[in-house]
Amino acid sequence: MTDSRTALEALDECDKVVSRLDKMCCAPGRSPQMKQLAGTLAIARTELAEPRDDTVNVASVIKVLESAGSQLGRLQVGCCAPARMPLYSQALDTLMEMQRTVKSDDGMDH
Repeated sequence: MTDSRTALEALDECDKVVSRLDKMCCAPGRSPQMKQLAGTLAIARTELAEPRDDTVNVASVIKVLESAGSQLGRLQVGCCAPARMPLYSQALDTLMEMQRTVKSDDGMDH
């Protein structure tokens, strides 16, 4: 991952990884959880597309990313295939990258 990548570019990668995880999953009962995660990422995309003029919008984006992270974590812990762990890690890394980018774009970089 590069520092110059935008939050939307990181989200594009996260979407691809989640889609790949969904296609590789052998447990049909997890499909609704994957779809919910995809929906949360779609909300993140909408939030990121909005102009970030104030900390309210940044806080909103962060809340969505937190939700996506908790969904990914639940899916990762429940996954029966250790070979897919790097994909979960990659998806979580992109969420953290988005969080850092959104905060730094708003001057909230700590």
